[in-house]
Amino acid sequence: ELTFFHGKGGTVGRGGNPALYRAILSHPPNTINGRFRVTEQGEMITQNFGSPAIAERTLDIYTAAILREAFVKHVEPKDDWRKQMERVSDVSCAGYRHLVREEPRFVPYFRQATPELELGSLNIGSRPAKRNPKGGIESLRAIPWTFAWTQTRLHLSAWLGVGDGLTSSDAEDVEKLQEMYQGWPWFRETIDLIAMILSKTDFSIAKNYDDNLVDKTEELTGLGNEVRENLVKTRQAILSVTNSKSVAGPHVQLLRASTKIRNPYVDPVNIVQAEILKELRAMGDDESLDEKVLETKNKRRDALIVSINAIAQGMAIVDKQG
Repeated sequence: ELTFFHGKGGTVGRGGNPALYRAILSHPPNTINGRFRVTEQGEMITQNFGSPAIAERTLDIYTAAILREAFVKHVEPKDDWRKQMERVSDVSCAGYRHLVREEPRFVPYFRQATPELELGSLNIGSRPAKRNPKGGIESLRAIPWTFAWTQTRLHLSAWLGVGDGLTSSDAEDVEKLQEMYQGWPWFRETIDLIAMILSKTDFSIAKNYDDNLVDKTEELTGLGNEVRENLVKTRQAILSVTNSKSVAGPHVQLLRASTKIRNPYVDPVNIVQAEILKELRAMGDDESLDEKVLETKNKRRDALIVSINAIAQGMAIVDKQG
């Protein structure tokens, strides 16, 4: 008997969905049928099975969702919905690849505006940050690629291309997307998930990293502005599809409470992290430093690790509850 294997990641940018119960119920027809196999790896093992109580709760959610799924009347996507999804997929993929693979300014910008290079040297993961140490973006593993953008609160890897796919000059396309959101649970869950991530982005925090770390050239500062304009465009596209006033969608109450608690603590850490990165990068190679300066640099590295962990945990608050 065929069993679909769900190899989902932890973060949304890696294919995960923290709203596990709704995610299972929104699966396409005839993909579960009482049988569910899924991977839990990396940080998700500790998060979902780190203590007996949490492990029992996680298994309760899986069991309840799979049992209920058998009695849910699934929506079979219409042919015009499938065609619309093909259009969205093609346009969004092209938008993503244009920036990441075809834009010559992107790699220098990415490496300056995020702690990607530092993540590779700090040895804080279970595997090397790159499959090929000499490779470019294409050699990055999924975790540091997503993790670097999470640190700057831009979350680029989770939403890049979405705004392009959901935006159309044809009014019929917009109406069809709105119809799909109202009538197709799988599509609605996907859009709500992106909306939740967008509500966690912070325009001013991301810009502060650019202001402190990116070379003041017209090319790189211009690209940073373009990326943030794309973020605004994606937020507007989500609001159009959902006919909502808040980009957080159904997560709005949870996110409002979580943000009120989280931001006063995490925002200052982001500011300090940008300053630490600026200072570390100005110090030069270890071999060229005297003993006193090297000691100071090592202390800054320790502080950077603390800031990385703090921001990661702060951003995970909503993921765990969402």
